[in-house]
Amino acid sequence: MSDSSSQIQEKPFYKLLLGRTVLPLVTILAIGILYVVLMTTIDHPSLPFHIIIVTAALGKTIVITMTTLKRLSKLIKICHSLERLLWVFGLIIIISIFSFATDYTCLYQFSHTAFEGLPAYSNSYIYNLYHFFYFSVITFSTVGYGDIVPVSDVARFVVMLEIFLSFFLIVFALANIKKIHINE
Repeated sequence: MSDSSSQIQEKPFYKLLLGRTVLPLVTILAIGILYVVLMTTIDHPSLPFHIIIVTAALGKTIVITMTTLKRLSKLIKICHSLERLLWVFGLIIIISIFSFATDYTCLYQFSHTAFEGLPAYSNSYIYNLYHFFYFSVITFSTVGYGDIVPVSDVARFVVMLEIFLSFFLIVFALANIKKIHINE
């Protein structure tokens, strides 16, 4: 066994999991903070805010995809239980869903015509974040109830990014199921 894989096995699994997912976590938190700052301090019509959101969503999708391919694939090789494998995929799915929920919320705050189906009384960022977290879960799971609908081209593009990422993660998860080592 190589030195790097023996080092990986010596560390506690959950510490490794956090270490392997720190890049997407920090990226998503930084972009989320950027969104909050931009939402409260700028004049939205004077800045191409939708371009910023699309760029950030694309960047986060690339970071999550690359992290999954490079870092988590190494961690999955040493998973010795289904529980640990579920922790790996659960964490990356929650990161992805929350990430896109913040994108949708900012798009809606920027332009209320980006989505249809939200209650007219939802003016609060946190309240909208709740609705878009629900929408992101429905989109990620490919259920698509149709109660909240992307209307603008930018919103549709960001939804397509989430659908791409969900398919990628599902295929990646299915491809790595055979790597579970069963301890006897």
